[in-house]
Amino acid sequence: MFETWARETPHRPAVVTRRARLTYGTLEVRANRLARHLLHRGLGPGDTVAVCLSRLPDLLVAVVGVLKAGGAYAMVDPQQPTGEIGRWLELAGASTVLTSERFRPGVDDGTGRRIVCPDTDADLIDAQSPEPPAAPCGATAAVLFTAGTTSRARPVDAGHRRLLAAYGSWAEVFGLRPSDVHLVTAPTDTAAFTYGWIRALCSGGTLVLPENEIGPTLWAQPFAEDVTVLDTDPLTARLLLDRSVPPAGLRLVAVGGERLALDEQVRLQGRPAPGARLLNVYGPVEVAGCGTWFEADQLSGPVAEAGRVSLLGRPFPGCRAEVRKGQIWLTPPGDPADGDALPTGDAGTMREDGLLEFGGRLAHRVTVRGRTVDPHLAEAALATHPEIREAAITVVDDDRLVAYVVPGTPTAAPGADTVRTHLTGVVPDQEIPVTVVTMGTLPRNRAGRVDRRLLPLPAQGPAGGVSGKGGGAPGRPEGALYVTGCAMLVVALPLAAVLTDVFWPGSTDLTYVPTPWSWLFRGLYAAELLAFCVGLAFLFAGHPLMRRQGRSAGLTTAAHLAIVWLLVSWWPQDNFYRLAAKTDWERQAALVYVFNVPLMIAAVVVAVFVTRRPDPAAAE
Repeated sequence: MFETWARETPHRPAVVTRRARLTYGTLEVRANRLARHLLHRGLGPGDTVAVCLSRLPDLLVAVVGVLKAGGAYAMVDPQQPTGEIGRWLELAGASTVLTSERFRPGVDDGTGRRIVCPDTDADLIDAQSPEPPAAPCGATAAVLFTAGTTSRARPVDAGHRRLLAAYGSWAEVFGLRPSDVHLVTAPTDTAAFTYGWIRALCSGGTLVLPENEIGPTLWAQPFAEDVTVLDTDPLTARLLLDRSVPPAGLRLVAVGGERLALDEQVRLQGRPAPGARLLNVYGPVEVAGCGTWFEADQLSGPVAEAGRVSLLGRPFPGCRAEVRKGQIWLTPPGDPADGDALPTGDAGTMREDGLLEFGGRLAHRVTVRGRTVDPHLAEAALATHPEIREAAITVVDDDRLVAYVVPGTPTAAPGADTVRTHLTGVVPDQEIPVTVVTMGTLPRNRAGRVDRRLLPLPAQGPAGGVSGKGGGAPGRPEGALYVTGCAMLVVALPLAAVLTDVFWPGSTDLTYVPTPWSWLFRGLYAAELLAFCVGLAFLFAGHPLMRRQGRSAGLTTAAHLAIVWLLVSWWPQDNFYRLAAKTDWERQAALVYVFNVPLMIAAVVVAVFVTRRPDPAAAE
């Protein structure tokens, strides 16, 4: 489809950024040369090529070139730590990496992947024919990644047929035209970017891509004043439509990613030019982002409490949507009528008017004191409060619901009383958060979705309090560890010193040890007793402090106990050893397996804890 437009409109702008512009003809020629170069380097049909570039025009050349060579592409952000790059390359199953020379050190990890750098292989590429290569095509077009807001991101193969069917559905609902200028704000390594460039370049339109900054000044960039289709997420839609005047020709705003409340959708509907449409688009990566769509015209009448409702609408042409046991299932476009439906992981209901209503993420449900709590209803209710712009609710320490709220204005400071009052009668009392954390903004991933894994643990102050900044106060984990440690030193240290001769009589007898060696041993005994008391303090107060490191609950508990063992075991271990004869092989072996081997295991557990990436989310 792209090649057809390249032949018919070679001089029409295909990709425009603030610093560069490519016509369809230029993009076609450069992509053909790159495709031939990849084939020359040994790319096989269906091989996955990781596109690890930062320059936007070059990135589109790479994507189209990989497809022309018969491969599948996976977008990987090159501006991240080397270890992260390697993890994404492994997830994608990439056999080849297409990058620039300055990113080669971070990409070439010695695993044997082909590294192709177009900027340094320019002579070889220029020598290739500008005509399209006759390369066999693999079944997969792109390896896309899930958002990863509830667990680690997963790769999903997006086939040519599915993406082609999705494009047909998008074209019918969006009314795509060759004259359209598409502004796509999604980061290039997200699935939303793939959907955006396909809609633009397969319809003969112009793709406008922002470089880094997204704000009101975006409309002043080249071609931005001619934008007719805005492809974005709810947060960016508010930013671009509320704080600036959209282009007069803007006819369509497609919002995906986070869900859009009905009252917010109606409010934003009036921001573009009269007659412009605003669509709430829904569809996970597994269905190529093409599931359902909603616009206000689908409503047959007013909706009560519109601020608490997010409507997903009706399926795209060729798709099916149904609710099974409270969960939304979608049949992707292009599948036969009896094709397999896919679970989305989202709760929903089918309204009497035939519109699908969003009911929250199943993975966001938490267990509090044995009770399952779905925070969606409370979060939606809080977002309607005039002092709260958005909210997220989760559980801390398995027994405390915490609300993270973003004030509606800089002067607003909604506290626990405000939250409790607003939610009373909306949700059961036991599902009302007892602690409120005020934040400037909720943490989001690159796809624009709230990432609950990055929510900070609140201060452990009085129930119902508001978390603040600082540390070392008695109400915080640091303060609890400090107070418990002092108590252990005052009580346990002298008690342990006395009990040494009770449990191990004579083990610390230094009568026949000359100075200064006796003083060195006394220092050793004091250090063992001190480590034992610190270990006891860490046993009772260290776990909340370690939870703040963001590792999984199981690994955190294992590391917590490992650290405790590393501290407390020296006192009993050395006393036992000092009383054991060198030739008492039975006791020596028992001591080794009771103390030394567990110490080694504990050290390994701590090493894993320190080197493991934060990932507190539960499995899907």
